[in-house]
Amino acid sequence: MQAGRHARTALAVAAATLVVVAGPFADPASAVPTPTPTPTPSAQPIAAKIKDAKAQVEELEKQVSEVGEDYEVAAAALEENKDRLKSLKSDISRQQKLVDTLAEQVRVIALRQFQNRDVDTTVQIFTSGDPDTLLDRLSTANKVDQDMTDTLAQHEAEQANLTDMTSTADAEVAALAEQEQKLAAMKKDLQDKVDAAQALVLQLTDQQRAELEAAEGGRSTFDASELDETTVNAKIIAAIKYATSKVPNGQYVWGSSGPTGFDCSGLMLAAYRSVGIGLPHSSRAQSNVGRAVSKDELKPGDLIFWYHPIHHVGMYIGNGKIVHARNTRSDLVIQTLASYPAPWAGARRVIG
Repeated sequence: MQAGRHARTALAVAAATLVVVAGPFADPASAVPTPTPTPTPSAQPIAAKIKDAKAQVEELEKQVSEVGEDYEVAAAALEENKDRLKSLKSDISRQQKLVDTLAEQVRVIALRQFQNRDVDTTVQIFTSGDPDTLLDRLSTANKVDQDMTDTLAQHEAEQANLTDMTSTADAEVAALAEQEQKLAAMKKDLQDKVDAAQALVLQLTDQQRAELEAAEGGRSTFDASELDETTVNAKIIAAIKYATSKVPNGQYVWGSSGPTGFDCSGLMLAAYRSVGIGLPHSSRAQSNVGRAVSKDELKPGDLIFWYHPIHHVGMYIGNGKIVHARNTRSDLVIQTLASYPAPWAGARRVIG
């Protein structure tokens, strides 16, 4: 009997063990589901943070390009306004000299009037022994009076012009001060975005950095021998050689046009400057240079623009390739035009 109880107890333990261990083979209605292991508390937030950082990098780089373009447009306008103020001040200087000259003439005429003031005209007529001399003197006195009237009127008009010019200059100075403050604020905003993007890049894994690079089209190689020197303008060849020569070591530096740091329009400016052709330092302004060409008409040296409104520019270098200062993370790159995912906004031919 005791042996039988031991046998039944052993059988019950074995059956219970079978239910627990077998799991899936047990009755689904009565089986207890095995809980799914959860990530460690630190692993999940880090992965999410890195994924979010990748998206933020892309957005910040887009904002850097947009704000950078606005900054360059504003900086160009500021320089134009400074030039206008400089010209206005030169005009004011000339106007001041004119007003001073007229004031001196008024002083001289007033002195002549003072010298002729003592004798009444009627007395002179009846006491003069030489009527001809008297008439000459009267004529001279009348002319002095007319000269005074004319000179005073001219002086008053020119003084009014001087006052208007000075008021305009004062307003220009105030406007320039306001522009410079806005530009300084834009510059700080831009630098803050650049710094934020660079900090986020440091949080990305190597694989995610590679994914960002691939999403932007990666990189291509280029050799000057790819250019047909028999059909391509010599200046264009030189401009392309300049731009592509900066790719290995050049850095993306917003607002810069060389010799080692460039933003997108700065690289185009420097490349064409090297062959004696001037371009404005703004991709938006460069989009009005030369003449428009379609995508299927592209030739080496053509400037290509992206985004709406335009805030990025590169140079077509032939064989379906472009060179551009892509962003603060990628610096200067050569890649295929087809691989760059930004929205096309047009192209311009600077030469030809």
